[in-house]
Amino acid sequence: MTRHRACRVAFALVAAVVMVAIWAWWTVAHIDLARVREPSAVYAAARAVEPGMSVVTIDLAGSLERLGYREISNEPQAPGEYRRGAAGWDIFLRARADPVSPRLAALVRLDLDGDRVRDVITAGDGTSVDRIDLEPELIGDLADQTYRLRRPVRLASVPRHVVAAVLAAEDRRFFEHVGVDVWAIGRAMAINLRRGGVVEGGSTITQQLVKSLDPGYHPWIQKVRSALLAVALEQRYSKDEVLETYLNTVYLGQYGPLTMYGLGAAAATYFQKDVGDLDLAEAAMLAGMIRGPNRYSPVLNPYRARARRNVVLRRMREHGLVDPAALDAALERSVAGIQATPPPTPLGVHFFDRVFAEIGQAEALQRGHLGGLRIYTSFDPVLQRTAETVLAEKLAQLERRYSHVRRFERSRRLQGAVIALDPTTGAIRALVGSRNQWVSQFNRATHARRHPGSTFKPFVYLAALRDGPRGEPPSLTAASLLQDRALTVEDNGQSWSLRNSRGYFLGPVTVRQALAHSLNVPAVSAAQHVGLQAVVRTARDVGFTSPMEPRPALALGGLAVVPLELAAAYATLANGGVPVRPTTLRAVGGEPHVTTMVGHAQPQVGVTPEQAYLITHLLQAVVDGGTAGMSKVLGLTVPAAGKTGSTDRDAWFIGYTPRLVTLVWVGFDDWDKLGLTGARGALPIWIEFMRTAERVVPSGPFPIPPSIVFHDIDITNGKLATPFCRLVIREAFLPSSVPTEVCQEHAR
Repeated sequence: MTRHRACRVAFALVAAVVMVAIWAWWTVAHIDLARVREPSAVYAAARAVEPGMSVVTIDLAGSLERLGYREISNEPQAPGEYRRGAAGWDIFLRARADPVSPRLAALVRLDLDGDRVRDVITAGDGTSVDRIDLEPELIGDLADQTYRLRRPVRLASVPRHVVAAVLAAEDRRFFEHVGVDVWAIGRAMAINLRRGGVVEGGSTITQQLVKSLDPGYHPWIQKVRSALLAVALEQRYSKDEVLETYLNTVYLGQYGPLTMYGLGAAAATYFQKDVGDLDLAEAAMLAGMIRGPNRYSPVLNPYRARARRNVVLRRMREHGLVDPAALDAALERSVAGIQATPPPTPLGVHFFDRVFAEIGQAEALQRGHLGGLRIYTSFDPVLQRTAETVLAEKLAQLERRYSHVRRFERSRRLQGAVIALDPTTGAIRALVGSRNQWVSQFNRATHARRHPGSTFKPFVYLAALRDGPRGEPPSLTAASLLQDRALTVEDNGQSWSLRNSRGYFLGPVTVRQALAHSLNVPAVSAAQHVGLQAVVRTARDVGFTSPMEPRPALALGGLAVVPLELAAAYATLANGGVPVRPTTLRAVGGEPHVTTMVGHAQPQVGVTPEQAYLITHLLQAVVDGGTAGMSKVLGLTVPAAGKTGSTDRDAWFIGYTPRLVTLVWVGFDDWDKLGLTGARGALPIWIEFMRTAERVVPSGPFPIPPSIVFHDIDITNGKLATPFCRLVIREAFLPSSVPTEVCQEHAR
C-alpha cells in the first residue's frame, strides 16, 4: 500500500468515526431523560355547562370540588369561589391558561329549573351565553390510566441494598465503565463459547435503557447502535440520572392485563410496598426478574424465582455488597404465598389505550419522549362511566333473558363495544371495547373487524338519493317506490335468492318504509339501480376505509369494518356531510410553552348538507316507528336518527343527535352465532346510555339546510298528496328531485 493510499484510508476511517460520533450525539440530544422519568399528566375535556344540562348528572359540584373551587354562602368575590342554591348557582370562573380554550376569569350565574340549567348569564352585563367551560380536570398519569403501571421513585429514596441488588444482577461495573463494558462483553463471549450457547449477556444498564428508548432494527444492528448511543448518553447525563431512569422504566413483567415498568410498580404489585420498604430478599427477587420478568415471576414460577433470587444474592456476596448474616436469612426465605395485587381497574382503559397510540403517532413527538407531557383529551368521565356500566349490566341482562347466549367460560362470554363521539369535531367522548377489561384487553371498538349488516343500508340509499358525479339527477327520492318481493340476483355466476327477516314480502314500499323497516330486497334493488360502483364511491366519500367489493351482498353489509370506522361514517351524516377523523386528543404539551394542537383533518370529499339531511330525515323514521321504534317507549326524549343492524353473529345500533353519535355492537369473539337482532341485542344498551347522555349533551332538532324542500306524499304510491289521501307523510327532497306527479287515485 502506497503512502498516499494509506493516508486516504486513514482519513476515511477518521471521517467515519467523526460521522458516527456526530450521529450518536445528535440522536442522544433528542433523548430527554428528565421527561422520560416524569409522569405524563392527562386532562379530561373541560366540563361544559349549558342550558338543558342536569347539574346532578354532570356532577357539577364534584367537578368544582376536584378543581379546587371553594363553596361559600355569599356571592362569590374572587376566582375559584361558588355559591349554589335551589334557583341557581353563582360561579366565579378562574382564568384558563390551557392551550385548548384560554379565557379570562369571569363571574357567571346558572339559572335552574329543577336540576336542569335553564339559562347561563354573565354577571358583568347580564347577557345570556350559549355555554361556559370549566378548566380541564387533571385525571392522573397516562400510565395509570392504562395497564402500563408505573410508580416513579427518586434514586435518593431507593435503599442501598436495592441498588446493589440491581447492579449485581445486571451491571456490577456500572459506575466504572463509560456506557459499554468491554470486560463484561469478553467475559460473556467466553462463557457462551464454553457452554455452546447464549447464556450470558454483556449489555450494560445504559445499553438496556437506550434500547428501550430507541427500539427496532435487526438484533445485531441494534447491539451496535445501542453501544454507540450508550457511550454518547453517558457523556450527556450523569450515572445517577441514567440509573434513576432505568429503575423507573425497566420492564418487570405482565400480570393479566397489567404491564409493569420500574421497581416502584413491581414493589407495589408483588409486595404491596414502597421501594423504600423492600427488604434484602425482596430487592433481590425484583432484581432477578429483570432478565426474564415472566420466567422468574414469583407468582407464575415460584421455584425459578427463588433460584434466580439466590443467584443475585450470591453475586452480592461475591462483591461484598451484603452482610453475611443478612444474606443467610434472605437465602432461606420462601417465595410461597406471594400474590400480585393489581390496582383497581381505572375508568376508560381502552380510551386511554387509544390516547397512548395516538400520542405515539403524533409527528411532533419524538421516540422516547412519552414522559413529562401535558395531554389534553376529549374524555368525558360521566359518559365513559355510563357506557361501561350500561354495557356490563345490559350484557348480563341479555344472558339472563336468552339462554342461547350464555357461556360459562369467561373468555367466551358475550362481548360488546360502545363508542360516543362528537360529530362536529370527531372528538371521542367515551370508548368501551370490552365488558370487562381485566378479563379481556382486546379493544373491539378500534380493532375488531365485523360485518355491519343493515347498518350499511343508509349509505346505499345515500348513493341513490345524491346527485350523480357529473351532475345527473338522483336515481331515487325518498318517495320513490321499490318492490319488496321475491328476488334472485346473479353474483359471480351464482344465483342468490333474497329474503327478509320477517319471512314475507310487503310489495311496493317507499324508500322511507324500506329503510325504516330494514327491508333487504329494496336495498339490493336500490344498489343495482344506482350501480354498485356508485355505492362504493359514496361509502368512500363518507369515510369508509375497509376493503369492499362491488357485489350485490354489499348492499346488506357484505364487508368487514372496524366499529370506530362505522361510527365515523355516521358522524359524517350528523355533521352535515363533512367527514371528521375520530380522535381522543385535543392538544399535547411538552416543554413549557411548547404545545402541539391536535388537528381534526378532514378529507376533501364528503357529501352535501342536503344529501346528508335526506338520510338523517329517513333514519329518524327508524327511531320513531321502525325497527328501533321501542326507543320512545323506553324513555328516549330527544330527536334522534339511527339504524339497527343484524347478522347471524352481530347485533348493532348506531344512533345520533346533532351533537352525539353513539355506536353499540354486541357479539362473540369466536364468531359463534348470536341469534339476536340489533333491536334486541344492541338497541337497549343504546337507549339506556342515551337516557344519561341527553342530560350531559342536550340536543335539539336536526338543522335543515335552506335548499331542502318538503312536500306531502301519499305513501301508497309515492305521489304528491291531495286532501283526499289518507296515508300521507311529509317528505324531504332536493330541489332537483321534487316529484311532479299528483295523486289521482284518492280523488272523489
